[in-house]
Amino acid sequence: MDYWGHRVMTVVALLAACAGGEDAVETEATGEGTVVIRMTDEMKFVPEHPMISVGDTVVWINEGNMPHTATDKPGTAGLDEHNVLPEGAEAWDSGLVNPGERYSRVFTTRGDYTYLCFLHEAAGMIGRLSVQ
Repeated sequence: MDYWGHRVMTVVALLAACAGGEDAVETEATGEGTVVIRMTDEMKFVPEHPMISVGDTVVWINEGNMPHTATDKPGTAGLDEHNVLPEGAEAWDSGLVNPGERYSRVFTTRGDYTYLCFLHEAAGMIGRLSVQ
């Protein structure tokens, strides 16, 4: 690993140690009404645009080898259209989701959400979610 690669890995490790701050909202995801979204090293959320019902839980699982986030917090995106919340919905930020980890959230506000991986927005890691 070259000098810059080592530096990047050091920064990632430091960020991981700080993950799970006050913005993180963790919920238990069991049974019906649970949708799983995989985060991949291909810089994708899979599926990219699921439709769910009010009260459903979405679980993001990092199946890759690098950290990712699921962030819908206006003001954090490079492009405003990458963080869109329906009126009345609360912003969220998973913090770092390291390889093999998961983050879950219950959706209680109808509408269309656009969210991103804060680390990989420039690489196109953008997701959408419709709550019916």
